[in-house]
Amino acid sequence: MTLNAILRAPIAPRAPAPVSGYQPVSVEILGAVGVLPCDVFLVHGGRAVLYAARGSDALDVLQRADAGVALCIHGEDSELLRRGLSKAVSRILADQSLPPVERSRRAYGVMTYVMGPILSHESQVDRGGLDDASVAVDALMGGLTTGNDLVWSMVSTMNRHLSTHTHAINTAVYAVLAAQALGYGPDEIRDIGRGALLHDIGKNRVPPAILDKPGPLDEAEWVTVRSHPQIGFDIVVRAMGAEPSYAKIIAEHHERADGSGYPHKRLGKEVGKPSRLVAIVDAYDALTSARSYKGAMSSYGALWTMRFQMRGQFDARLLSAFVGVLGGWEKLKKADLRNLELPPPEA
Repeated sequence: MTLNAILRAPIAPRAPAPVSGYQPVSVEILGAVGVLPCDVFLVHGGRAVLYAARGSDALDVLQRADAGVALCIHGEDSELLRRGLSKAVSRILADQSLPPVERSRRAYGVMTYVMGPILSHESQVDRGGLDDASVAVDALMGGLTTGNDLVWSMVSTMNRHLSTHTHAINTAVYAVLAAQALGYGPDEIRDIGRGALLHDIGKNRVPPAILDKPGPLDEAEWVTVRSHPQIGFDIVVRAMGAEPSYAKIIAEHHERADGSGYPHKRLGKEVGKPSRLVAIVDAYDALTSARSYKGAMSSYGALWTMRFQMRGQFDARLLSAFVGVLGGWEKLKKADLRNLELPPPEA
């Protein structure tokens, strides 16, 4: 496998463990790490044989790998790999040898890998995992500046099928861009990015049968779903040992300006401004992503729905600013998104 092929290959999902006590890992995901943060093993004859030692140059090692080679790491080293990947995001985004679309695609893939275990059902969330997530989203935030090519490459890279971890990354990207456009300071943008990334962490305590139900939820199921903001807040506070500055975003991201939200039905400015902003980008990404019971809306359709069918639920000034951010994307410029008084274009 050539170096170019490694850099351009998609981030492969995890497969069933080939050897007890080991976790499979693709050459693609290892290609995102500059230096191997742990030993890597080759699966041969049902056994794990040492292939490359911790500290080796990852790309030098992977250039020797045959196509389709099965590699794995010790299960206990999975945290080391995620930590190495979280630190790799800034390097990937800064790599001028790759075009923006390649940098954004690989950063998105690494973010997905880092976030997957944190947001998986019934995962044990600890401070180390949350710190890794923070390092990754902080690096992502540092690489995105409203209006540059990398921003719109990242937006076009977003996975349009809604799942908890891809939705988390999408929401963080949109939230950071909107916060920049609104003139927030670095510390506020950092908290908005972290809170947006972790806003749905409480859903890892909601049964998958409810989250993936192909149809309307009954009242009991809605009660369970509506508990996830408070559960997420509690998870983060418990893991960090104190309430981090972004925790209120997690607790408040489903509150609505007209008091129709949950869990506390707070009105308008009773909800923090960062939470009101994340509520907007959260709803937008959910509407423009496919669910098990509906297709994805167009960007225009989602904004139309939020402005009119969900009238009063969102902070009008923040919503207007978010529409302005999206207007920078060439594909969205074709629709006059700033003039939401017009009816949507004919299909």
